[in-house]
Amino acid sequence: MRVVILERNKLVGRKVARLFMAAGASAVTVEDPAGVATHLAGAQVLCADAFDGDLVAEQTRARPGLRGVLWTAEPLRRSLRYLAETTMIAPRDATPEGVNGPASPSQGELENSLPRDATRGGVNGPALPGQRGRESPLPIDHVLGRRDFESPPRSWEVTMLARRLAGAPAPPLAAYLDWGFTAIDLEVRTTADRDAAAARIQGFVGALAVPRRIAEMFAELGHELIMNAMYDAPIDAHGRPKYAADRKADIVLAEHERPVVRLATDGTRLALQIRDPFGRLERRHVVDGLARGLAGGELDPSHGGAGLGMMVCHNASTALFFDVVPNRQTEVTALFELDLNLREFRTSAKSLHFWRH
Repeated sequence: MRVVILERNKLVGRKVARLFMAAGASAVTVEDPAGVATHLAGAQVLCADAFDGDLVAEQTRARPGLRGVLWTAEPLRRSLRYLAETTMIAPRDATPEGVNGPASPSQGELENSLPRDATRGGVNGPALPGQRGRESPLPIDHVLGRRDFESPPRSWEVTMLARRLAGAPAPPLAAYLDWGFTAIDLEVRTTADRDAAAARIQGFVGALAVPRRIAEMFAELGHELIMNAMYDAPIDAHGRPKYAADRKADIVLAEHERPVVRLATDGTRLALQIRDPFGRLERRHVVDGLARGLAGGELDPSHGGAGLGMMVCHNASTALFFDVVPNRQTEVTALFELDLNLREFRTSAKSLHFWRH
């Protein structure tokens, strides 16, 4: 895998390049945006600060097979438009050589142009080797938060991203934490279980001697994600939502409908991971829901509480990872940096990753 890194800070560029090379990639750093194009021949990934997002979006649209990665020290809202604007459509029999051309100019036109049997995980991007006849990831699906413009993104996050872009499978929960972490599994089958799980999450976090508000935020996060997994995800044998029509109803999930809920900490980070066995979360629900919420717009009440849920996720985490295997499973992993105080947390740049398999 060949990676081109546009970074005006030479030390930051070198650090990011080392992390990619440690994961087996070749990497070249460029400080001047005008010099990027000369290095893109044969490249699979182009990385840059969101300040140069227009350049990254332009190049990913023009070069089928080139993936874009952004990092930022600013609020996530300013980077989200690049995730929405760089969508590309591949034909159903897409080959590794590329796709037909750039996306439609608007998200609405893009969605209307999809075939009716397109899978629920999103829209097509440039096909990768071994993915003939399948939808592949979109050009820009990753934004990495960093502390400031003089600091690189988090090392573990860059390394994980590099490995996954090279084809590694979704990592286990342990990959997000240091060795020696503690984890608990929460059983969720009924509405009462949901409430008990939220209370247990709050108690688990509160026992770490953090401000009470952090424990409350993580409990709210857990409640919302469990709601999505219990009410929005399940479908019947005909593909129709089973419980989404009434999210206030008491329900009992069948054994095959139950989500997996895990909570863990290594003393530095909190991790909450919820996986449902349906794989119905769409990329646009994540991107559009966050974009509307962060812009102060009206949240979309369709698809259950997905719009509100995205905002709860954003407001209670420092990094979000969405892994969707269409029609099989959706896994959401939310992280919180325990070394941040609440003021730092509210102003810190946040990460967003969307993977579709």
